[in-house]
Amino acid sequence: MNKEMINVIDETGTSKQVEVVAYFTLKSNGKNYLIYTENKTDVSGNVETYTSEIVDNNDGTATLLGITDDSAWVEIKKVMLDIAKDGE
Repeated sequence: MNKEMINVIDETGTSKQVEVVAYFTLKSNGKNYLIYTENKTDVSGNVETYTSEIVDNNDGTATLLGITDDSAWVEIKKVMLDIAKDGE
């Protein structure tokens, strides 16, 4: 299976390559989200994943934003659980 890799710029302005886990749109707010990983593990051996809102800059680039909406987080966690179940 081919892994989709993209370049992102982190909060310090550093460009890094990450692996896409999933793209999705929440029906409740119409916003697009990205789940990605740097393929690092935490102390328990779990692969660390990150989720960001994707905002299209209309110039071929996108900005990744942190998620501050609690109701969106509830839905995102459900999506992440579904992805985890499908991946087992």
